[in-house]
Amino acid sequence: MVAFGKKLKARQIQEWQAYYINYKLMKKKVKQYAHQIEVGTLERRHVLKDFSRMLDNQIEKIVLFLLEQQGLLASKLAKLREQHDTLEQQPEISQITELREGYRVVGYDLLKLLYFVEMNAIGLRKILKKFDKRFRYRFTDYYVKSRANHPYSQLQQVFKHVGLGAVVGAVSRNLHELQDCQGSYLSIYDPPALPLQDPVVDSIKAAVDRLTHSTNFLNFMAQHALIMQEELPAPAEEQIDEERYHYVSLLLNLANTFLYMVNTYIIVPTADNYSMSLGAAATVCGIVIGAMAVAQVFSSVYFSAWSNRSYFRPLVFSSIVL
Repeated sequence: MVAFGKKLKARQIQEWQAYYINYKLMKKKVKQYAHQIEVGTLERRHVLKDFSRMLDNQIEKIVLFLLEQQGLLASKLAKLREQHDTLEQQPEISQITELREGYRVVGYDLLKLLYFVEMNAIGLRKILKKFDKRFRYRFTDYYVKSRANHPYSQLQQVFKHVGLGAVVGAVSRNLHELQDCQGSYLSIYDPPALPLQDPVVDSIKAAVDRLTHSTNFLNFMAQHALIMQEELPAPAEEQIDEERYHYVSLLLNLANTFLYMVNTYIIVPTADNYSMSLGAAATVCGIVIGAMAVAQVFSSVYFSAWSNRSYFRPLVFSSIVL
């Protein structure tokens, strides 16, 4: 399975390469954070703040480039609109065909931009998931909640893509108007007598659907985040996730520890007295206790190989024998 970082690099639009999310760098930083926390050179609180700042910078880079490209598309559409208005007064077949091709070119540029946003949205989702999994912290909840509901949110541009929707509507509407509808005055906002059949429009609709699917995760997190918009808690204030501990398993471990302590501190020290009370030498008890350790040396190899293939049967066998 190809890693997402390699897939992202392979599918990047070369002239826009500098404006994609730097997934490789962020993945490397997550590993560095984990190592620094492990050796104690960095606190988790500082990690959360530093990673938030890095994400903000990455999203800002993406959004500013997105706005720039939207402006270029809007300028092209404005020029095409002027030509369109002129053709309405003096329609010519050759110029109408040329105008339709102009709108299709804008449509293909729009497809590139939609794909750009989609890849970055997937990268953002994956790096957030990787961070949560590595540190077992609901950072995604906090980050999306705090950024999405802010009045100056840049994250909203990623999963709302309102500006892109306006460009999609402009391209679709104008191509529909230039289509020969036999004198019909219906627009794309009315139920059309004849559906618009254009490969560019179909590709744009498919790309918008994919982008919506890719950003639904972020949109959902923004609406249903469990961490409120507040300062991140210090490590001492963090609540332990109780679901990580199974109650029955905890009881079994406590019972096992109790029996082990009974065997170590009560049975073993009094075993020689028990052996002598039965009329045997004290060394007999030592031989029996030592034989268990010797038996474990040989049986552990076999049981390890057996338990790698099956867990239930070795457990039943050892329970019956012991």
